[in-house]
This record gives sequence, structure tokens and C-alpha cells, in this order.
Amino acid sequence: MPDPEIWSLNSKKGWPKIDYDKGIWIPCPAPDEGDQTRNQKWATTYATVWWEVSGFKHGKKQVRNMAEGLLEIQRGIYDTQPCHSAVLHMPNVNVVPLPVMVATWEAVGDADSQLRVLVHAEEPEAVETPLVEPFTAEKLGTGLKSQYLQKFQQGRELTGVVNYAWRVEDMETDVRVFTACGDLGRLQAAMPDIDQLTNTISVEPL
Repeated sequence: MPDPEIWSLNSKKGWPKIDYDKGIWIPCPAPDEGDQTRNQKWATTYATVWWEVSGFKHGKKQVRNMAEGLLEIQRGIYDTQPCHSAVLHMPNVNVVPLPVMVATWEAVGDADSQLRVLVHAEEPEAVETPLVEPFTAEKLGTGLKSQYLQKFQQGRELTGVVNYAWRVEDMETDVRVFTACGDLGRLQAAMPDIDQLTNTISVEPL
């Protein structure tokens, strides 16, 4: 795990904006702890829309089950992941939503070194040395992308992990995008959409 200080230095100048494809991505805002009705409305609205456009026969049970799943994923993201925003990859109702998290941190230190930290280039828990390579996004420029497999202590199966990171000099901000999935086929199928998603991400002034 990188220096915990990194995860406490929120960007002072920028916030992530994601112009996602509304046909395959569901926005996942942080839960409103003071208004559970609002959280339920978010989940039910997207569950209803996704089932209505799916073309599959469905009823209240299917919508309710999907809404409950969205709420569980939402809580899990913001309880455990160092991020400021998230979207869920869900091209159809037959796949489990795949969370992709986005964070904007204060740019500190040498850019190359810091980006390597953000993409876990030296991840000690990786099964093999992470594959790290330059990656260019339309609005963020050229940064780094890493991919590796990891075996977590609580499970026996391998998890695929993908990280991206960029430095936006004029905003004094480092951007990190990341996801992980135990279903390696699911992750691989989603990679073109995740790569494309990074082209829609920008850093907006606070």
C-alpha cells in the first residue's frame, strides 16, 4: 500500500468530471448518509431504466434485486476505496456491474515517481511484476497504465487489477482511475470501454 499520506491530500484545485456513455455506464455518487430515500431513488431509477431498455421480460422483483445490488456496490465503493467519484460498467442486465473509481489528489513530488506509486507499479502482492506502460487519454494527456493479477488473502482466486494515473500540471492535480475484478473474462471484455472512458475524464476547477 502506498504512503497513506497520499490518500489524504485531496486536490485543492481540481475535481474529476466524467462524460460517460450513458448507454453502458451508471453514475455512482457517494451515498447520502442523511437521506436514505435519495439513495434508494438513485438505485431504483437506474435499475428500472436498465431493465426497460434490456428487452427482457421483467417485473418488480428483477428491478428490486438490481436496485439492492446497486446500493450494496455503492456502499462498498465509498466505504473501502480511496476515490472521489465512480461509475459502474453495465452494458446489459446480464452482467454484474463493474465499478471504475476516479480520484483527484494533490500533485506532490516528482511526477514520474508519483504516477508509478498511483498505478502500484511495485505492487508487492502482484503474482507477477505489473505490466506498466505509457497511456494517453484525450483530455488528460499521457500518463501510466498498469495491469496485474493479485491473490487477496480472503480469497483463493486471482483478481485482475487495472490502474491509470496522470499528472495535470496546471491544476496541480494527480488523477487516478482504477478497477479490479475477480472475473478475468468480465474484466477483459470491459477493457475497451474502460480505456475509452478515460478519454472522457477531465479535471474541473473547484
